[in-house]
Amino acid sequence: MWEKVSQLFRVPELRKRILFTLGAIIVFRLGTHIAVPGVNADALKNFFANQGGGIFDFLNMFTGGALQRFSLFALGVMPYINASIIFSLLTAVVPKLKEMQQQGREGRRKITAYTRWATLALAIIQAATMSMLIVNWGLTTGGAWFFVSSIVALTTGTLFLMWLGERMTENGIGNGISMLIMIGILSRFPAQLQSMISEISAGSVSVLWGLVFVVMLVVVVGAMTMVQQGQRKIMIQYAKRTSGRRIYGGHTSHLPIRVNQGGVIPIIFASALLTLPITLTQWLPSLEWIYPYIKEGGLAYILAYVILIFFFTYFYSSIVFDPEDVAKNVRESGGFIPGVRPGNPTAEYISAVLNRILLIGAVFLAAVAVLPYLLSAASGLTSMFFIGGTSLLIVVGVGVDTLMQIEAHLVMRHYESLTKAGGLLGRRR
Repeated sequence: MWEKVSQLFRVPELRKRILFTLGAIIVFRLGTHIAVPGVNADALKNFFANQGGGIFDFLNMFTGGALQRFSLFALGVMPYINASIIFSLLTAVVPKLKEMQQQGREGRRKITAYTRWATLALAIIQAATMSMLIVNWGLTTGGAWFFVSSIVALTTGTLFLMWLGERMTENGIGNGISMLIMIGILSRFPAQLQSMISEISAGSVSVLWGLVFVVMLVVVVGAMTMVQQGQRKIMIQYAKRTSGRRIYGGHTSHLPIRVNQGGVIPIIFASALLTLPITLTQWLPSLEWIYPYIKEGGLAYILAYVILIFFFTYFYSSIVFDPEDVAKNVRESGGFIPGVRPGNPTAEYISAVLNRILLIGAVFLAAVAVLPYLLSAASGLTSMFFIGGTSLLIVVGVGVDTLMQIEAHLVMRHYESLTKAGGLLGRRR
């Protein structure tokens, strides 16, 4: 195991990328502790301590606690993530953007530029909203000057993180933006682990629940890794054709359909929607009577969570994966699915396979999302929330993708694969 890890630093290029990524992570974590001047830190800490699963707790999770400290990186990369999701959805419904995406590198470069400008606009709007709330809630002694300086600081922090994430993707290992989100989530794990140890040491919770936590964490991470890598391969057969003295085609390939087609997007969308009514009940005293019925972890909350996850799993897949376009491309390239006629029958066959796979993925996502609430209610441990849900799914997904990129660098340099038996992921080729 340690010999395989030591291989990472034997390749000069890989060593530089790893060191660059570690340096960028240190810069990111330092920035999350530099607070915007003029904020009452104690009052802000008490405000977040009284939150009961509102939108601020949700955003604070993705920023690694930066929002709770109202630091320079309080907005994190959420404006960039929101802009990227918006343009991903618009690309599927706006013909101009879809045509631009099909133009190759030049078209994608234009879409990336639009995404950056949208990130700037969203960052300014979110920074102004957060600064206004800080002023209205009396969490600062500053006035108009604090409002302006806060908007500039938060917007600049988000743009810097966007730049840093792109540099990590280009010069480091893994996807930079995803890596920043993962590090932010992992930064809260030591505090949650300490909270669990304190509760067990105080005698309020049985020691057995600590063992259950460790076992369930290993099991859930293993299941997430399998589902993240799982895919259904549809065989594509290409007919032989003769051009001059050469014969083309006559080979087979596979059309992979991932089990978790939407990744973490369905859980993020569902969680964000469910935090809105909870936040409204906290802001509007006239709606406080609704809170016990929709509070986080309640029966109504869990049922709505599951329904929304199923909805967004199928909805997002319908946006990013079109069976008719796939069938058309297969037919134009001279391919066909054995036993299935080209054209509409192929599209219907792919759609039927996709729906069955999506059902498995949606059931898995719903189970992962609900599991923390069930374990937390049974044990009384708040640290059980790290076992499943959005946070762990992001950590596992980004971690697996990063290991795959490291493996590609090692294999390219003729080193032994990390994913062979006994490697980091422990699977066979």
